[in-house]
Amino acid sequence: MAIDDTSGPLLLDERSPTHFRALFGDLLSQSSAVDAAILRVRLSAVDLSARELVDVRRLRVLVAEVNAQTIEGEAFALVMDPVKRENLNLVVGLLQKGVMEIRSAPLGGWSPDFTVFSDHRGPRNLLLGLHWFHRPFPHRGPAWAALFETEEAARARDRFQAIWAEAHDIGPAVQRLMERTRVRGRSVPVDTPKAPG
Repeated sequence: MAIDDTSGPLLLDERSPTHFRALFGDLLSQSSAVDAAILRVRLSAVDLSARELVDVRRLRVLVAEVNAQTIEGEAFALVMDPVKRENLNLVVGLLQKGVMEIRSAPLGGWSPDFTVFSDHRGPRNLLLGLHWFHRPFPHRGPAWAALFETEEAARARDRFQAIWAEAHDIGPAVQRLMERTRVRGRSVPVDTPKAPG
């Protein structure tokens, strides 16, 4: 789906013909920098592709709710799933290359989730609302998200930057946890129901 900068806001819900994940991927593939503020990390839902990330030079992820046990558990689940294992490898690779940065702002607070997509001209698009890549959604009611253009994207990026500046860098710790889990997962047969720890 080509994104038209002159079309105005686009409202999405779980019934929309445009799926949130498809729109996110299209915006990602047109961006060189991405700033995402997500309340809670859901590694199991990450399914970014190398094709979508080919031009991305900076991917900053800001989280509010994060703990080592959850990250390790989700990373282990990805390692044990042959289909999702590549997602974990992709994230670890982005962290190792310094493309992805992760910070935690437990006191920063924001609502709802939002992502700013930028290219060489600056902020181009803002996705605001529930960031949920897989169906079914976590509840029965509407799962709202909205796509906005440059003016709103610039405002959101300014707010993101203010929170980012006060947040704690957890990227190296997350990278170490994921690398350790990935190594440990290689020694466990895929059909063995062994939990992390």
